[in-house]
Amino acid sequence: MIRAKLTDSEMVETLTNANPKPNTYNGQSFNFTALNDRVFEILLYQIFKARIESGDRSIGNKFDNVLLMQGVGERGRDCFLTKKGKNVGVIQCKQINKNLTKPETQKELLKFTLHYVLDSTLISDIENFTYYFAVSKGFAETSINLMADFNNNYDNNEIETYCNSLIKSVIAFKDLKYTDIKTTVENILKKIKVVPIIPADLTQYLFDHDHLIRNFFRVLTVTDNTLLEGIIENYLSPILSTLYNKKDRPFIDFSYRFKDYLQRVYSYYSSARTLVFGNQQKKLEDFYYPLNLECLLGETKNKQQLINTLKYEDDFLPEFKKVIIVDNGGMGKSTVMKWLFLSVIKQSKGIPIFIELRKLKFGKTIIDEIISELNPIDEEVERDVVTKLIAKGNFIFFFDGFDEISEEDREFVTTDLQTFISKSDKNLFIMTSRPEMALNTFADFKEFSIKKLTKNGAYALIKKIGNNSDKSLRLIKKIEENDIANIEDFLQSPLLVSLLYKKFEHRENIPLHLQEFYYDVFEALYQDHDLIKGNSYSRNKKTNLTFSEFFQVLRELGFYTLKKGEIEYNDAVLTKYLHEVSRRLPHITFQPHNFIEDLVKAVPLFNKEGLEYRWAHKSFQEYFAAEFICRDSKENQLNILKTMYESSKSEKFMFVFSLCYDIDFKSFREALLIPYLEDFIRYYEGTFDSLSINPQLSAKEIEVRKILTYNRVHLVVTNRQDKDLRIILEAVNSMSKEPGQTKFKGLPDFVPEKYRLRMLTFGDDMVLTSLKANDLTELLINKKSPVVGPIKIKKSTIKREDFFNGKELPKFLIIDDRLNETNQDSLNLEFFNSLINNNLYKEHSRNIHLDYKKCKKFISDFNREIDFDDNEYMLSGF
Repeated sequence: MIRAKLTDSEMVETLTNANPKPNTYNGQSFNFTALNDRVFEILLYQIFKARIESGDRSIGNKFDNVLLMQGVGERGRDCFLTKKGKNVGVIQCKQINKNLTKPETQKELLKFTLHYVLDSTLISDIENFTYYFAVSKGFAETSINLMADFNNNYDNNEIETYCNSLIKSVIAFKDLKYTDIKTTVENILKKIKVVPIIPADLTQYLFDHDHLIRNFFRVLTVTDNTLLEGIIENYLSPILSTLYNKKDRPFIDFSYRFKDYLQRVYSYYSSARTLVFGNQQKKLEDFYYPLNLECLLGETKNKQQLINTLKYEDDFLPEFKKVIIVDNGGMGKSTVMKWLFLSVIKQSKGIPIFIELRKLKFGKTIIDEIISELNPIDEEVERDVVTKLIAKGNFIFFFDGFDEISEEDREFVTTDLQTFISKSDKNLFIMTSRPEMALNTFADFKEFSIKKLTKNGAYALIKKIGNNSDKSLRLIKKIEENDIANIEDFLQSPLLVSLLYKKFEHRENIPLHLQEFYYDVFEALYQDHDLIKGNSYSRNKKTNLTFSEFFQVLRELGFYTLKKGEIEYNDAVLTKYLHEVSRRLPHITFQPHNFIEDLVKAVPLFNKEGLEYRWAHKSFQEYFAAEFICRDSKENQLNILKTMYESSKSEKFMFVFSLCYDIDFKSFREALLIPYLEDFIRYYEGTFDSLSINPQLSAKEIEVRKILTYNRVHLVVTNRQDKDLRIILEAVNSMSKEPGQTKFKGLPDFVPEKYRLRMLTFGDDMVLTSLKANDLTELLINKKSPVVGPIKIKKSTIKREDFFNGKELPKFLIIDDRLNETNQDSLNLEFFNSLINNNLYKEHSRNIHLDYKKCKKFISDFNREIDFDDNEYMLSGF
């Protein structure tokens, strides 16, 4: 029988008596270990109650009620979850200030299991029952692995040991004998669903239902003097006191101005203008969804470093010292940076300095930018002091948007950035960028990418943006009703998920292609209605341009500014560019200053920050540029695509190529895809001839080696010692460019011209891969092109230690189309093919590659098509 539940009045009394509440700051993760046991149980009860009442789709229709037990002798569960009066789940709460170990986790679950053996009413249907295990601190890694697939991961011997221990120590179980109940227990454990709830989950639930926060925590503002003064006292004062006496005017003055800086930047970065909210200023915490950063660390164990960005984690930046987040547009790099920057302040982890790298220009150094932010009294004096302070440490530097540095300023800013980092090595550094060849010069930074959203993550973000509105729930339902594979790409990017919601507000359908998606979002912005009021009022536009005219001007502007390599402009520059666009479109009449106002207010594709105008997101500039190339360039289209592809900046244009693939596939195919596939065929048919005559070599492994070395050269460092990492990093950092190649002091030449270095470190070996900058394989995989397909690459069964034992291999092995130790026999081919494949590709595309036969067929079909004379079809019949 279930004991009586706790009443609402008893809960209020418990929470009142639990005062004082622990302090927390706006938007900060919560210290759940500061709550007492009973309050922690009430917290879980109120969270699940709010989730049920709000129609949280992540729990679907699993339960319709939650009951909080009275708290004494509750037999392994603190809350019951019911559906139409039947017991379909429990919530067990563990308030403990340490990570729960695997034995402790199993014992808690077994307590409930043994109580169920004694009282079968605790579970109405074992086939449909969920055991939620909530902890205030966390789970040990062994516990996490156990619960990842509990029904198959538990060990029967361990279960027997723990059950016997519980039977001896718990009076309620004294009449049980494990031998009598073994079959029953194992049947329960094979069927019960176990779901862990960690502090990151609880924090997200509280952000989703923020009306609950004040029931459990005393909420303070981040700019509260106590917090900021603590940062100054703990981090700035110790290093400032090495230069001045605490009573000296400079000491007091610098302390005040750093505090003022933190207050200003916290206020500035804690809110943002976003397209989805019509460029209204919104608190970051209102729409931020904690993304995961991922970095492969070890090939042999397939180990992966995964960092959740809900808060500033000590095992992330402090551990690696220098981190760079590299990913494509729309994955949320800048938003993550702002959130972590705010978290450093909220968690009092150091003195954070945020620098948007696009603001650095020729002649303006990082020190110049820092000095200007501190509102200097005497720049020369303060330059000297700030330089000395930074050299002593305690600072955390956030460098956002390396790829947004203008081309004309790139060399100066990059050199200054490298010099600054080398002279400030007692501090921590985090940087973001899209993939760039120039990132080779920051090879000592640990590279992370942003893990793509899961389907449930996308749904959680939609609900957060839509504030759990009916509209957000209808969008999720619409997605579920559609073929999820068709829009899978939209659901993996935070930007695209946000814009999908914005587009759905305007018209409740879902586009299936990227080009259609951006077009629909633009149309929604252009025709944006006041949906809250429910009328059809449309913002007046100063230009009075039609949709078609406005679209054409934007296409010209997107292409013109893409060529310039700029996304941010002052009023004079943007006006100048629009005058040039107007000259090219004599049939469209508009005033540049009116168009600028429309871009910020009526059709909010631009943000205005101070005196600067900026594309709301770089991907919109790229979208309109792609539309220009495919719609407006006419006879120049193929030449434009070829010129961009062969440019030294080709990797910057990959998103444009992706859009052109959708907008005008025939032109993309002729300009880029056919030449690319023909080059692949030439490589495939013209390499490794000398190997094929060796009957001892595996034909399959030769085929794999051809695929893995097309547009790629790999350098394997064998038998790496810990000291070798430092030596190799120094060699990479000493990179010196010479005509026709990139050389690394102390390393073999393995980076041909127009290739970029991609450095990956794994286990006992280090693999450095150079990739041709304009390689299209990843684009074709993402597009599910007919020229790619699954190619089974056998994972080597040879243990590394067995393979290298007794072999005298050189320190460096180059893997390309040359004959060497890596392909002298089938054993070597298989081992190094497996090593490269596992290191080079992410899990989702590891076995998807260019398929030789499919490429041949594609080219053959294309040639037959162009041989067909369709002039008669086009011109006859009129």
